[in-house]
Amino acid sequence: MTKIDKFEQRHLSLPLEYRVIGDMMNRLKDSTGKERFILLQKLNRAVRLMECKEAYDPSNPANFGLIQHQQVDSPDDVIDNAGFDKEKQMIQGESLDDEDEEFNEDKEKDDMLIEKLNAIEKKIEEKLADLDHTFGKKGRVLEEEIKDLVEERNSLTDKKRRPMYRKGFDVKVIDVNRTCKVTKGGQIAKYTALLATGNYHGVVGFAKAKGPTAKIAIQRAYEKCFQNLHYMERYEEHTIAHAIQAKYEKTKIYLWPGQMRSGMCAAGRTVETVMYLAGFSNVKSKIIGSRSPLNVIKALFIALNAIETPKDVEQKFGRTVVESYLL
Repeated sequence: MTKIDKFEQRHLSLPLEYRVIGDMMNRLKDSTGKERFILLQKLNRAVRLMECKEAYDPSNPANFGLIQHQQVDSPDDVIDNAGFDKEKQMIQGESLDDEDEEFNEDKEKDDMLIEKLNAIEKKIEEKLADLDHTFGKKGRVLEEEIKDLVEERNSLTDKKRRPMYRKGFDVKVIDVNRTCKVTKGGQIAKYTALLATGNYHGVVGFAKAKGPTAKIAIQRAYEKCFQNLHYMERYEEHTIAHAIQAKYEKTKIYLWPGQMRSGMCAAGRTVETVMYLAGFSNVKSKIIGSRSPLNVIKALFIALNAIETPKDVEQKFGRTVVESYLL
């Protein structure tokens, strides 16, 4: 062994993780086809793990002052002092059925409410069918009964209730717009609410609703946004697979994938909110033309739905996808 080898072994010895990465890079030179694609995925994952490990390594002098250390006797003391009830129950093996029971109760309430609404709708249809053949006093009585049924239906639909798909989702208000119509009797104000929802794991949706007040409009949009959900495939769990552009009316939007920990360089609050709800953390965007929230969100969903992931390309052409810089 030469002096240089001894010096490297003593002062420049690499950790085991870097040796594994080096072996994978050597194997990558000779591999082809599917094996090359799998090795590339493993190599990217290993490099990301090492970057995170170095960024939060307490033994690294560069991180002194950035990472706060707490000296606690045991993990049980950490749980007791931090107040993590759920984590404590999971470690001790206790069941977490409270949330499921609450969710099931809310679901039963929603089902009962839907049954009541369906029964009222049937009654209204029957009364309207009878009203076509009745006149005079009987007709007026039927009209009053129909009005009572409609008011009862509206009171049930305007109740604040939790939708069935709310568990695990977060809802954000994108925009609330007020319009005023001037009539002979005075001004009639209406509100339009635009909401977006997502579970931060690829499922996202939006809805638009109108109402006489802002509260009612937001509530109606809240119930509708869970009926318009889309699944967006995330590339490496943090960005999009490739750059794309989309257009809706006078709005044109451009999206580019970003590197790990590069952050969200969004063109506006609407794009940033929807991307975070979908689970994207490193995406760059630009908007050209109209910046109306509704146009922007529709153009954004058109662009996200048009993205093709490596899996889609493999299924489409029957070939293995490999990064261009490795060819």
